[in-house]
Amino acid sequence: MKVDVTAWHGDGRDLAARITAFVDESLSGTPGESFDALALAIHRYQRERCPVIRSLTDGEPAAVAELPAVPVGLFKDLPVGTVDPDEAAATFLTSGTTGGGRGAHRLRSTALYDHGAVSWARRVLPTWPARTANLLLDPARHPESSLSHMVDLFAADSSWHLATDGLDVDGFVAALGSEPVFVGATAFALAELLEQHRPRALPPGSTVMVTGGFKGRRHALDEAGLHAAVREVLRPAHLVTEYGMTELSSQLWGTPGTAYRPPPWLRVLAIDPFTEALRPPGESGQLRLVDLCNLDGSVAIETMDHGIVHADGTVTLFGRLEGAPARGCSLTVEEAWEARRRGR
Repeated sequence: MKVDVTAWHGDGRDLAARITAFVDESLSGTPGESFDALALAIHRYQRERCPVIRSLTDGEPAAVAELPAVPVGLFKDLPVGTVDPDEAAATFLTSGTTGGGRGAHRLRSTALYDHGAVSWARRVLPTWPARTANLLLDPARHPESSLSHMVDLFAADSSWHLATDGLDVDGFVAALGSEPVFVGATAFALAELLEQHRPRALPPGSTVMVTGGFKGRRHALDEAGLHAAVREVLRPAHLVTEYGMTELSSQLWGTPGTAYRPPPWLRVLAIDPFTEALRPPGESGQLRLVDLCNLDGSVAIETMDHGIVHADGTVTLFGRLEGAPARGCSLTVEEAWEARRRGR
């Protein structure tokens, strides 16, 4: 897929071209430059243009592990990134945290995001969808949803059956048809569907993608219970899991019971949350992600999630750090539904 990098200028255009080449070459063989060299070059570009990133930088990083990682919470309060609001071709908003605001990830172009998302999804999905029926917000009405934007890249024939006032169950069932379908959904929306409506099975050969968690909130199903219910009721040929966040431009994919696999242009580090020392493979820690496709935001992001990074780079997630506020792709919709039920 040809990537249009003309939205960037000067050093930014050069970096966009280098990132595109790294994505393509890393999937087909050995990239022409090292991950570390490109990550450090992206950081220098961002440091020159973003006061927030510059304020977190102490000296010149010599390795990826030394990159200053922007905590996801800062996106709510400060303008993280290199793109001013009036320059943004797209602005993805976080779903917020309980009682908090929404962070913004502004992109000069979605070209790098789109190229990386499609390239990795094509590599890891069992089958590539010809059509999708999604329990996600309609990106035409909610262009701020990076999750919906990603899934919308997968097929030209897509339908959307989640809104802030409830699930469109009848529309979802009608959209299933008789040919294989890809169903993208948050864990919250799937649990709502299965607990309240019990729909018919999907057409043979279909795939379900589930992302996000329950944030310790209202549903009775836990993660394992949800996966079991999906298999029992919807009967997909394939059940896959996805992990991403608005502040990133790349995603990790997996299957229930297996570690998440990042693309070659996304490196995950586990650190001690108190000393920031790098954890060795196999030991749990707070997760930092270094995403080469994140040219317009911050190449290094510090999450509030904890997990294990294995020697092969795959990641086992344990969820939120203790005491971390709830956040994620289900939360805005869930809070709207709960407010409506309370008559607010």
